Amino acid sequence: MRAERLAATGMDGAGLVTILWRGLTLACAACGSRGLFHHWWRMRSTCPSCRFRFTRSEGFWIGAVGVNSVVSGFICLVTAVGLLLLSLPEPTWPAVLLPSAALAVVIPIALDPVTRTLWTAIVAAANPPPPR
Repeated sequence: MRAERLAATGMDGAGLVTILWRGLTLACAACGSRGLFHHWWRMRSTCPSCRFRFTRSEGFWIGAVGVNSVVSGFICLVTAVGLLLLSLPEPTWPAVLLPSAALAVVIPIALDPVTRTLWTAIVAAANPPPPR
């Protein structure tokens, strides 16, 4: 049944939460299979299992960059505010700013694959692929 639905609609009939969970766990939004990346920063053009095409149009990954920027900025902001509150009443600025700046460099790089698959899942949930 699942394979028939996948062949007919391009998606396996999973619900919104399942599709988004697949995106967060580096799985294909359409079928849930793994192995979407050659290595950490290089994603395959299609799913090796169901052939779901990840890039639908020019500029498709701008959404993933936006998601990455928002999540990274939020993590850095929470870190800076948390460190500031922990160092009150007399904060030492290097102790607040240096970890926040380090996270501002590391977090976007670390989140790149997750935000790519999450963006693919968001787009697949909002606008499912055409039937094959």
